[in-house]
Amino acid sequence: VDHPNIVAIMNESWADFEDFGNLTLTESPMNYINSVSNAIHGHAYTSVFGAGTSTSEFEFLTGNSMNFLPSGSIPYQQYINGDLKALPDYLKTLGYQTIATHPYNAGGWERDTVYPMLGFNESVFKDDYVNPQYVRQYISDESCVDKIIEFYENKEKDVPLFVFNVTMQNHGGYQDQYGNFTPDISVKDSTNFSLQQYLSLVKLSDSALEHLISYFEEADEKTVIVFFGDHQPSDAVASTVLAKNGMSWNHLTEEQQKLRYQVPYVVWANYDIGEKTGADTSVNYLAAEVLERAGVPLDEYRSYLLHLKSEYPVISAVRTVKADGSEVRASDEKDEMDIYRKLQYYELFDHGTVN
Repeated sequence: VDHPNIVAIMNESWADFEDFGNLTLTESPMNYINSVSNAIHGHAYTSVFGAGTSTSEFEFLTGNSMNFLPSGSIPYQQYINGDLKALPDYLKTLGYQTIATHPYNAGGWERDTVYPMLGFNESVFKDDYVNPQYVRQYISDESCVDKIIEFYENKEKDVPLFVFNVTMQNHGGYQDQYGNFTPDISVKDSTNFSLQQYLSLVKLSDSALEHLISYFEEADEKTVIVFFGDHQPSDAVASTVLAKNGMSWNHLTEEQQKLRYQVPYVVWANYDIGEKTGADTSVNYLAAEVLERAGVPLDEYRSYLLHLKSEYPVISAVRTVKADGSEVRASDEKDEMDIYRKLQYYELFDHGTVN
């Protein structure tokens, strides 16, 4: 079976503040990504903002939702203590080579312990990057792209590759100045340096993604790339954007608060997968949708998730949305939500493993 390579990049603090409106910039930091064709564009809803990267990783890689877990809990550190039937584990059963890479410390959020339990054959951290490029004090997205290309070029022929990359370049805080990075995007009628720096970093992510897509446009093997944010950046960055739209970051209504939990995502392939815009989802569903678009068969859990999504297109710790667009509380939705809750509970806590 000719399964495509799958590259998933969860980009640190990646958000599209132009979405909010009323923001006049010297240039758009997402020119390339917003214009890329043969792609699915939309928003994914996260369960965190400002921090909590591993929470979004957990939702993407397992298909589970923070909706059913205690607020503020950290699954990587609290709930994962044995092998899970997560996405990489499933892809391994289809013959994929599975690699996780994060250009930072191996022990952060206990990734070096958790990744093998999720089914990654290999975990590649900061020390495995040779002479990387730094932007501020972090390894650049451009170096992550070089690393992904290296994995592809070194893999066994005819063995499909799944790479999951959590980037570091755009990590907060944004208030310090650095000799190796000068912000080049400014905001009309704003002197918020953190916002300028943040937007300029996003522009670098845009060009790194362009480099990756240009490479795979020429590659021989079918490849699908999904690029999404883990969460929006902190209030130091967002406050100006909110203010320009008549909102106060520390007095947001429940409705306004939801805006802080949306991140863009794009799914692109070097073969025809159809185009779509405005395809909203939540991070727990995203992987199943990518597999479906890529023509990769789904296991039972991810098939179930796509069925659930037809009734509840968004489920996160912050909001649950029904197919008719109405907002509901997940705890009030009995039948379907109970099944999801139980499946997730079974998956995390009760899968019959004997230590």
